[in-house]
Amino acid sequence: MISSILTSLRIYKDYDYYRQVAAIAVWKAWLKADPTKGQLSGYIYSNIKGELLNELIKEKNYLEKIATVDDETLDYFRSEFEREEYNYPQSSNFLESLICQLKQVERSILYLYYVEDLSDQDIANILGFSVAAIKKRRQRIIKKLRNKDFRAEKKQ
Repeated sequence: MISSILTSLRIYKDYDYYRQVAAIAVWKAWLKADPTKGQLSGYIYSNIKGELLNELIKEKNYLEKIATVDDETLDYFRSEFEREEYNYPQSSNFLESLICQLKQVERSILYLYYVEDLSDQDIANILGFSVAAIKKRRQRIIKKLRNKDFRAEKKQ
C-alpha cells in the first residue's frame, strides 16, 4: 500500500524519508482506528496519503523560503559588500542629525509610531490628521530619511 501511494504521488526524491513518514502514518492510523466506523484499510490509506501530502507541502514551502548558498557565492557576496561605494556610519549622532533636520510634526509621527508603538488611528487622533494623511506622511518621512542617508554616506 505504501509503495503504491508513493508511486501515485510520484515521489522519487528522498524515497526512504517519505517511506518512513508513511510508516509512521500507518502506526498513527492503527492507534486511532475505530473498527465500528469502517474498514481499517481505507482509513490507513487515506491517513498515509494525507500525511505524505502534508509533508510534501511542508517541503515545498521550506524550499520556497530557504535558499541554500555554496561557499563560492558567499565569498562573492562578501567581496562585493566590501567593495561597496558607501560607508555606513557607526555613530548614532548620524541618525540624530538626520532626525533634527525633520519638522516637529514629522518627528512626532516617527516618535509616536516607532517609540510609543501607536497605531495610525491613534496618531491621527492625537495630531488631528486623517489616518490616510498619517500613513502618507510617514512614507514621505522614511523616503526623505533614506535620500538624506544615501547622500550623506556616499564617498567623495
